[in-house]
Amino acid sequence: MFPIENRSSLPDGAFADLRSRLASHTSIKHALDWFLGMTPPVAPTDCLAQDEFSHDVPFRHPDGFWVVYECT
Repeated sequence: MFPIENRSSLPDGAFADLRSRLASHTSIKHALDWFLGMTPPVAPTDCLAQDEFSHDVPFRHPDGFWVVYECT
């Protein structure tokens, strides 16, 4: 499993629920499927190149915090 950090200081229960959901995301496709399947759909706000191989893909969760995927 990859590291999932609670940088939004979510309450433990809310973070545990989110962590269990994110643990199943083994590719950015899983994130896109989840966010775009929400009502209303949530699209990534950007794709930020860190270098030629690494990118950060941020999503604004409907509950007001950010979920950022680091992709290689």
